[in-house]
Amino acid sequence: MEREKERKNLFDKLNQAVLDMTEQVFGQKGREFVENTQYQIKEFNISAIRAWVNFTDKFLEDSKLIDNEIVKKTSSTVKDLLKQLKILEEDSEEDF
Repeated sequence: MEREKERKNLFDKLNQAVLDMTEQVFGQKGREFVENTQYQIKEFNISAIRAWVNFTDKFLEDSKLIDNEIVKKTSSTVKDLLKQLKILEEDSEEDF
């Protein structure tokens, strides 16, 4: 876990350095452009992950693989992690 924190910290520092360099070279507008691009890429990635989960759910259901306990547990684990990352929404009471 500590290694993951160090890695995230390193990426955060790298990101900040790139933003600072961009601002120094291209000004505030350049920095805003890179920040906007980062946001758009993040949103695209989240959309792609959600589409992959929906496709996988449909495939597992149609192929009856979801009846396999190992597949069911693995799918559930992946979804739980994605919910923790706020990529997927928590199931509401109405879904049950």
